[in-house]
Amino acid sequence: MVFHCADRAMYLIGPVLITLAATIITGLTWLYFTIILPMLAGTNWIHTQADWEKYWMKEQGENDIERDTSDANSKPISQITSVLLALLTPIGILHTSMVSFFLVNILYNYYYCVTTSNSGPSYDNVVRQLAVVTGFHYPETEEELLQCKRNFERKIYERMQRKRDEVINASRLSEGNANLCATTVSTTRNDGDEESQTISKATTTSKTAAIPLPKIHNWQLLSPIEWGYCRYSSQPKPPRSHYDHITQCLVLNMDHYCPWMFNCVGYFNYRYFFNFLWFVSIALWYGAAICYPAFMLLGGTEYKDQLRASGVFQKPSKGIVVRHLASNPFIPTPSERTPVALGFMICLCLAAAVTGLCGFHLYLVLSAQTTIEFHGNFSKKRNPRWKNPYSTGSWKKNWEMIYGTRNYWSRRCIGEDEQPSRFRSCWTCLMGMMPSNREPEFLPFPIGGTLVRRSHVSQDVESIGLMDSSEGLISSGPEFVMISKPTDGLLVGRSRISAPSII
Repeated sequence: MVFHCADRAMYLIGPVLITLAATIITGLTWLYFTIILPMLAGTNWIHTQADWEKYWMKEQGENDIERDTSDANSKPISQITSVLLALLTPIGILHTSMVSFFLVNILYNYYYCVTTSNSGPSYDNVVRQLAVVTGFHYPETEEELLQCKRNFERKIYERMQRKRDEVINASRLSEGNANLCATTVSTTRNDGDEESQTISKATTTSKTAAIPLPKIHNWQLLSPIEWGYCRYSSQPKPPRSHYDHITQCLVLNMDHYCPWMFNCVGYFNYRYFFNFLWFVSIALWYGAAICYPAFMLLGGTEYKDQLRASGVFQKPSKGIVVRHLASNPFIPTPSERTPVALGFMICLCLAAAVTGLCGFHLYLVLSAQTTIEFHGNFSKKRNPRWKNPYSTGSWKKNWEMIYGTRNYWSRRCIGEDEQPSRFRSCWTCLMGMMPSNREPEFLPFPIGGTLVRRSHVSQDVESIGLMDSSEGLISSGPEFVMISKPTDGLLVGRSRISAPSII
């Protein structure tokens, strides 16, 4: 009951956080166009038609111009006109181009991370392809599904028995002549997997006490490409998948549930999630940098000189409009102090937090891990012989597992049959981060350290013509190989795959 309430609360807080994120993005965008952009362009001192004319005459090189103080030329210009004037300057065009680039990528990836589903036809298609690649007989009837469940439960029981025997033997060796009284196995729910096994032991000492050992999740008892069974969704559990109790679905390559995304981050939307972190972290540091000059002048002598020049100290402040000084456009007015200070602090604080999270996920991408696997593998890393079974052994290939090798942007600079140089190869990796709603190109994990390209066909996997197993292993050069049955019909990439996805 407690877990259910916590899951529902986490689910309900999602729309609130999405609204908050939209508010922050909208507020920072407004701050840039209305306050920061005129400061950067040096046009925020233009308030009247006379200022407008003086500005253009200065641009034409006519510096000795007397200001016309007639009523017509003293009429204030609109704020939109002031912003458009700032956009016409070279510095305004440069900064606005950068801000627009960040804004488009942030909104695009945020939208698709929120709306991309981890279930449905795409999930079913990938699962069937995984069954073919790993040689798993996917149950089609209720009887086969029941038999799959029984086989899994028997398998887990036997492996837990072996694990128990290992614990008993290790305890006997470590305790010497101590008497091992009891060893029990219990099943408890775990919020990250369908269930976990807890092995505990009680020893007879001067003070009888139970010494609990770490929990062992079911997926930790399986081999890297071995299938399990999910008792929450009542369906076969592919390798690297976990059941999400909040969205109530089985997620391939589940990383975590993100309340800011109102969605679970997994195989189909992890690329959007990482792109969002990447562009948000860069954009926030960029925002903090362009707000910094104005933030440092909030209460200095220049700020007081600007107030004095506007006549605030000589006349009643009510009705007085504080104007920017043409000599230093970064000095904010009293009405701009709060937005500038708040915007700078938001950019700086969020940049530090998001950059740390982005750096962690960059490590996960390059090492071919999810957050769940990172915590599960933490203790294994102490063994010098341990190797991540889902890593291809190359950070570039691990990157391609998420971003693929074929996208519109990379094809524009590298031909299909052209072998890319190191520079172009890095450029292709970066181009893979540009906006695109393509599905993942490779299957969720490699086979034998080799990426397996998905078959992009509309038919079911059963309709794909598989080669006869008697043909064995067929080599097609250094760029790709064809694996014999049960992985026939799928191309496996070793370096750069330039062949069609299906033969």
